[in-house]
Amino acid sequence: MTVKRYTSEKDNTIAGAYRENLSSLSTLSNMGGSDILEVFSIFGQAASSSLEQARVLVQIPISNISADRKNNILPASGSVKFKFRMFNVAHGQTTPDNYQIAIHPLMRSWDEGQGLDMESYLDLEASNWNSCSAGNPWHTTGSDFVSNTNVTPVEVPLQYLQSFDTGTEDINVDITGLVEEWIAFNDDTAVNASGSIELVANMQEDDAFSLYSHEGEKITYTFITSSTYTAGNGSFVEIGADAATTAASLEAQITIDFSSKITVNRRDDTLLALTQSVKGFHGNTVFSTEIPVSRLVFVPLINGRGMPNHGLVVKLQDAYEDGSKKKSYYTKKFYSRGTHEFFKKPLIEAQWDASKKDDRNHILKSNSLVPASENLNNIFLYNKRRGSFIDIPNTGSALWVRLHSSGNLDPSSPEVLPVAGGVGADNRTYVTASRQELGVYKATFEYGGNQSFVYDVWGTAVDGVPTTLVTGSGFTIYTIKPDDYHESPSYVINVQNLKDSYLSSEKATFRVYTRNKNWKPNVYTVATQKAPVNTIRDMFYKITKVSDNYEVISYSTGSTPSYSSLSYDNKGSYFDLDMSLLEPNNAYEISFVFKDASTYLEQQEKFRFRVDP
Repeated sequence: MTVKRYTSEKDNTIAGAYRENLSSLSTLSNMGGSDILEVFSIFGQAASSSLEQARVLVQIPISNISADRKNNILPASGSVKFKFRMFNVAHGQTTPDNYQIAIHPLMRSWDEGQGLDMESYLDLEASNWNSCSAGNPWHTTGSDFVSNTNVTPVEVPLQYLQSFDTGTEDINVDITGLVEEWIAFNDDTAVNASGSIELVANMQEDDAFSLYSHEGEKITYTFITSSTYTAGNGSFVEIGADAATTAASLEAQITIDFSSKITVNRRDDTLLALTQSVKGFHGNTVFSTEIPVSRLVFVPLINGRGMPNHGLVVKLQDAYEDGSKKKSYYTKKFYSRGTHEFFKKPLIEAQWDASKKDDRNHILKSNSLVPASENLNNIFLYNKRRGSFIDIPNTGSALWVRLHSSGNLDPSSPEVLPVAGGVGADNRTYVTASRQELGVYKATFEYGGNQSFVYDVWGTAVDGVPTTLVTGSGFTIYTIKPDDYHESPSYVINVQNLKDSYLSSEKATFRVYTRNKNWKPNVYTVATQKAPVNTIRDMFYKITKVSDNYEVISYSTGSTPSYSSLSYDNKGSYFDLDMSLLEPNNAYEISFVFKDASTYLEQQEKFRFRVDP
């Protein structure tokens, strides 16, 4: 199972558009109960330069993603990608083309609402264009979201873009970095962002700079010679007799303005240490200042990790939304979480490659006629106890594998063979192994010796003393020579354990048998031996809904990670599938494609099954 989907828990369209009378605006309208979401920009409809906009708010439950990682369903950070997906709705109105959609993380929580009216905008609830919830206005109309305007750029992107050529494309954007930030906050491993303001010299009249809170509230500080006071979103700080006095006034005013959102600690007379009270990388940065560093040194609040999950805003990229092109982009529609279309609700899709390429059944001797990567062989160790995978205790990263030419398993035996590959160098007698997932370990090696059968011995070193843990079943070393004729690959394929139907709660493993179609056994072979299994190293599957040919899981031949790649071992190929991904009461079809050099060959055989509730 290398694809898992997490559907939105709330979504809404917010609009600053004119109603049908072209005189009153829809800024208080709510569409949280609609089964459609809408993004647009309308220029010059009510007046020569009038501007109307609509944006989408959507939130995915990150707690579910975090729980799956803790339960070893999802791999660790760095081994999984998270794609944000929304699906196009075909409609009879105009559809724009050649534009970009921008996606930003939201900085504040919001209510979904139950409004339905997307035509006359008569359902008045929050959230809407003006407010995130009843009685709580956005700090910036149209939603408070993270951007380079209010956050110092960090390693995690603050804006995710996708281009739309025809205008009818789906959204499919990699937001892995952002999801990892949400997970960190959910798991309570977030870190506060911090920064500082240092008054190197005393301020001058009208010196000014701005701060943002973690939820987007902006305060501009202007230094004046009269008393300190606040007006609107600005604070005016009295310049004291010296820099220390001015710094004290600034400290007091920031504390008042941001309450618990930013804490201030004056380290010495003129240095104010700032800490964001809500953990995470976002919020609190300088907006604009012309104060020279000879008077003020500002270090924005950065180096935080983790951020609260308030969801995303989906909008036209600024150049297509702000009217600067003097053109309308009306209208792009998506399915909401309320749609009856099972596969087309807004979601985050986790993708990872959990395929295990276990060559134990076909270990090849090193050959100078192929690239070095083709000389590497993988073997796996599957550690189970009472039917469940479990890690080997006290191994950490100190697991190794030795190859023995006979049953003499003494590590000091001269029958221990030199191997290479992995992190081992030539003429070493072992290669290191690595943990792939819970209870599963992998070793990679190259073998150029003369043995035709060897034993694999797995062990570790405690205080420098090698200790044998387990002896594998061993394997045959095959020597492959180049052919003197051309043969196009052709295979017989069958899903050996396919059932007619599965429950939607099942997690099934499909065992796939492959054999060279040109295999021609003689009478002796038929009587004494099973048909051989030809392992296909690069094999991919696709799941299609039969009724409308909708691709639920596509071939991942050009994707990284390759989430639909099949595993293989000494019994053939296999893959896992979580049936909850599929809509019940429907039939599905499995297709396969093989890679031959740079060519992909789709197999004619198709395999169907049904999913029941």
